[in-house]
Amino acid sequence: MGYQGRILMMRHPETVANTQHFFSGRRDVPLTPHGEEEREHGIAALEAFRPDVIWCSPISRCEDLARMAGERIGCAVEPWDDLIEIDFGELEGRSFGGTFGVAKGVFPWPLGPDGRSVPAPGAESFEHLFERADRVVARLVGVRGRVACVTHGGFLRGFMARAYQLPYETFWNVHIANVASLFLTTNGQNLALGGFNLTPEEVIARCTCPTMYDMRDIWGTEERLAREADAPTEGRDS
Repeated sequence: MGYQGRILMMRHPETVANTQHFFSGRRDVPLTPHGEEEREHGIAALEAFRPDVIWCSPISRCEDLARMAGERIGCAVEPWDDLIEIDFGELEGRSFGGTFGVAKGVFPWPLGPDGRSVPAPGAESFEHLFERADRVVARLVGVRGRVACVTHGGFLRGFMARAYQLPYETFWNVHIANVASLFLTTNGQNLALGGFNLTPEEVIARCTCPTMYDMRDIWGTEERLAREADAPTEGRDS
């Protein structure tokens, strides 16, 4: 079908920053008890996906999940700085309250007279985030086999903006749930989005059960089951 690569991009599980509503960014914040449960579901989803390699943000809320999954699957885990969360600078640790933003006009970063974002002191600009996202898009286009990425909600919004030309004014409004996944395929030239905000249970179902709606077998499930059926079984009666 021309799919040289299949990619699963997963957001980290729930953290105390998510439930207490503060900017965590590059801070190493712990998971909540619910987040620890979500991590197990995320690992199960990666087991079902069976990646050849897992790339991850080097922050523990991503790397811990990736390494636990890698141990169970028996695949390599490679931290990659380009997958790290946006740096919120002096806003890190500050509450964003009931609405997303410390104050109107502060976050998402406003645009300056030159049309470039104006980040908080010490923070990463959206232009720099987009540069990182562009490098990830370029690498993923060339993927062969199966690759999983464990990363952050902010980075995934930047990734979606660059992969699918979302306008600057709206890209941050993309909602991505904790431990939810994006599924993409690549033909070596373009990325195609095959699933968005998928729960771990949905990933497991698509990886293990062929569906009539996946007529092009974008998940490769029928291909995999056929290959396993044809494989010799140790101890099979002759």
